[in-house]
Amino acid sequence: MKLFLTNIFTVFTLLISQGTYSQNAISPDDLGIISGKWKGTLTYLDYSTNKPFTMPANVSVERGKNEYQVQLFITYPKEPNANSKDKIIISKDGELLNKSRVTSRETLTNQEVKITTEYSGKDNRKKALIRNVYIFGTHRFIIRKEVKFSDSADWLMRNEYNFVR
Repeated sequence: MKLFLTNIFTVFTLLISQGTYSQNAISPDDLGIISGKWKGTLTYLDYSTNKPFTMPANVSVERGKNEYQVQLFITYPKEPNANSKDKIIISKDGELLNKSRVTSRETLTNQEVKITTEYSGKDNRKKALIRNVYIFGTHRFIIRKEVKFSDSADWLMRNEYNFVR
């Protein structure tokens, strides 16, 4: 009987952990939602003034070399010299986004998904825990970087791209 209960407990634990994994896993379908052209803004915390600054920004999202990545072509209408390219890449097992561990994946209203990653790094030359939040939807696309410095308990918004179509 004891062996039977131990086996039941083990199976139950595996099922729960598998359910948790599948809730956080992301897939190429999550990337497909953001393909196309978007208009919006970039807001970032200016460390010299400690105040947020917002400027217009647009992005064109195109499929990358395979289904696990998209390319971002970011343009700044008032600062074309700052135009840039970036990528969003997910691992084949769905556990990593841009090489950072996916800590949560939530389905929101309006056919949106919110994906959060976290990693240890540096911001403004200080050690920090860095959280990236991605919201992918048919009408809204957000990429937010939040930072919690090692000497602080508070998260601060470092920058946020907020696009609509």
